[in-house]
Amino acid sequence: MYRREVTLLPTCEETLVLPRKAKDIAQRLAVSTSDKPFLQADEAELLFSGWVKPDRFRIALRMRRPNHFIPLVIGTIEPTNSGCLVSLSYQLFPVTRYLLLGWTLFVLFGGLVSLLVFHNHLLAVIGVAILGLMHYVTRFNFQFQLRLTREAIHRVVA
Repeated sequence: MYRREVTLLPTCEETLVLPRKAKDIAQRLAVSTSDKPFLQADEAELLFSGWVKPDRFRIALRMRRPNHFIPLVIGTIEPTNSGCLVSLSYQLFPVTRYLLLGWTLFVLFGGLVSLLVFHNHLLAVIGVAILGLMHYVTRFNFQFQLRLTREAIHRVVA
């Protein structure tokens, strides 16, 4: 099951029904996860950075250089009689969320000041256009990185 909602900040949720045991899935994720955020020159190609515990994990795709639009994957692993359920929540990193919300509030405040104090409609419209462009670029880059992250997770747990 794959679900995307229309929200101010891009998010996505997914539930995987897998025929493997929960312990096996946690082990597969742990083997492909490093505690270092970026790829190191002298280490094997590990797909994710973060941490994995037997029943939950918090990982992100590893990159050679920083990318603020990589989804942070917060997941739980629940055992069932015939395998396990893996619930995944994809979201922006907290710092990226705070910066995006901060700039959104700043641009909205600037647009309101230009409209109410200076009676300048053009600056208010420019502020709204900048805000729309800012959120479009964020959503587009998040969706691009989401596709790469989902493919990597599906390869590991399959």
